[in-house]
Amino acid sequence: MYTRRPLNRENLSERESAILEVLRDRARTSDLDPEGTCARLLDLLNDRRAFGRLAQAATDEPPRVRAVLGAAGEQLGMDKRVLGRLRASLNPLSRYNFGTLRCLQAADR
Repeated sequence: MYTRRPLNRENLSERESAILEVLRDRARTSDLDPEGTCARLLDLLNDRRAFGRLAQAATDEPPRVRAVLGAAGEQLGMDKRVLGRLRASLNPLSRYNFGTLRCLQAADR
């Protein structure tokens, strides 16, 4: 059990930390259908500054989190440099289970 926020989340708001948790568990606990969950996630991530902070914090998260965040960022047209850093942190031969978030456009790449 953790009693403090992980160090990689110090510069994140509570909402941004919650987004990382949703990505970590592939949105299994969402009350929405998969399309609604993806739409809500994309709405929450559609802020370039917040997305940049999340991408920075995601460097200490499991590869699946970085892959889902990158897929969402591609769909939103986020900064190519930020997306490039996320992509470079992943093994190009690996495939990730996006779970409920499989409806993201780049989920099958």
